[in-house]
Amino acid sequence: MRRIIAILSGAIALGGQLYSQNESSVLLFDEKIFDFGAIEEKNGEVSHVFIFKNTGNTPVSIDEIVSGCGCTDSEFSEVPVAPGKKGKITITYNPLYRPGPFSKEIIVLSNSRKETNRVWIKGNVILFMHPVEEDYPYYFGEGLHLSLKVLAFGKIRQDECKRIKLRFSNETDSLMDLKFSVDGDNSDLKFSNPGKLSPRQRGEIYFYYNMSKKRHGGMAIFVYPVVNGKKLSQPLEATITGTD
Repeated sequence: MRRIIAILSGAIALGGQLYSQNESSVLLFDEKIFDFGAIEEKNGEVSHVFIFKNTGNTPVSIDEIVSGCGCTDSEFSEVPVAPGKKGKITITYNPLYRPGPFSKEIIVLSNSRKETNRVWIKGNVILFMHPVEEDYPYYFGEGLHLSLKVLAFGKIRQDECKRIKLRFSNETDSLMDLKFSVDGDNSDLKFSNPGKLSPRQRGEIYFYYNMSKKRHGGMAIFVYPVVNGKKLSQPLEATITGTD
């Protein structure tokens, strides 16, 4: 039986319940931590089997396995494990779009969810260079691909600041000078221009919007990419809604 073990909504409340439960004194795991080491994102999911023994005097069954991340799945049998016998749980980690080191706590619930065991998986995901269309789906011309075409800041109060990350890619075999030009006087929108990009270089910048004075209703700001001195015809649109 395969289950998604993510707890995203209500995580704080459930987390409090889990940590108030008793640690199981009868389920003994052969190992508490498993290190996958370096794993390639492009190779997809990796799995590890944790073995445990029922050291008690009565059968014990696993009720549920939970984790605070949607990147992990679990597989286990609900058949009770007899005293002195061994059981297993399988934990699967999905590295897709999760480059870099990771460490995930896995909580095993047993005895009608009254007791817990904790194990951990960790490792380091080696980045896979995805096709540009996956990560930078918007083509603006002159070899420039962007991850967004709308910078949706949403509702912002006076003196509040929000930021949005924009990823870019130079899909040419030549150097690219990339800048952004804002239409009109919109000093509340701040960013640092990327500048020189190497051939096939990918990167990211942050756009910040600081609501310096009280505004009501929606507004749009047009931000034009400028590639090698040429202002492109298609703009980014930054949308903001002023609120009290």
